[in-house]
Amino acid sequence: MKKLLFLLLALSLAVGFLAAGDYEADFLAGLEFGIENVNKANDENMTPYLMPIFIFEGSFLDEALDLYAELNYTFGFADKFKQSLFADLIFAYNFEIGRASTLSFILQNEFDEIIISPVTKGINKLEGIFTPAIKFEQEFKFGDFFVNAGVPVTYIQYDKDAGTEVGLDFTVGLESVFGLVLEFKLLTLLVPGDDAGYHGFEAIAGYEIRPAYFEVEVIVPEDVRDEGITITPLLEFGFRNWIFYLECEVAGLGAAKAAGADSRVTASPALGVKFSF
Repeated sequence: MKKLLFLLLALSLAVGFLAAGDYEADFLAGLEFGIENVNKANDENMTPYLMPIFIFEGSFLDEALDLYAELNYTFGFADKFKQSLFADLIFAYNFEIGRASTLSFILQNEFDEIIISPVTKGINKLEGIFTPAIKFEQEFKFGDFFVNAGVPVTYIQYDKDAGTEVGLDFTVGLESVFGLVLEFKLLTLLVPGDDAGYHGFEAIAGYEIRPAYFEVEVIVPEDVRDEGITITPLLEFGFRNWIFYLECEVAGLGAAKAAGADSRVTASPALGVKFSF
């Protein structure tokens, strides 16, 4: 928790210092209501939740420095009243190469689901992932094409006995001028050596017709029978400073089930709204 407080303090100081000059920034506050495992009501795995959302996005120093920060707090309405925190902080420094090319150096630190309650002995309360990355973006008449290489370092995991994991991810993407968005990410692991190699891929396909945006994200792990495929459709609608959205994560597709057990497929719908200041 001390690391999280230090991270938030550093963010506040950075924003305060940079705000003295010219900048462009957006503050977003939102609220999401969802139900995890809505199709598992019979075995008591269904969990309604409410999640406040806070996001800051800013560009400073004539767009040479980008800053993104997100903080979510999840209240789970179940017997154990599960509560967790998610925090993400991204710095990117951009170099213009000619008129149509940009090279970016990126630092990202993510605290994935910091467990507030219930307290479970023998495990860490959070998972921490630090990812340095480099990104190249090229502008064309039809849109922007980019490639990204990142090295995610999972330096703390819920399992206290787990060691540091180091991966290598490659991403290619396109944001067209006519609304089409495509992105493909290849996931690999370098350390530990006994698990090194290909670990799956993620793909996103979206289309924007203002004020609406529709997207489908697909996550395919290395071992589909063990983990299953995850598909998440998302629909957004913007009105002035408001963004309304509806999504539904469907997980466990293709995963093998134990003898006599129900399907491992789960559905988790969510409805949310964000307001931009």
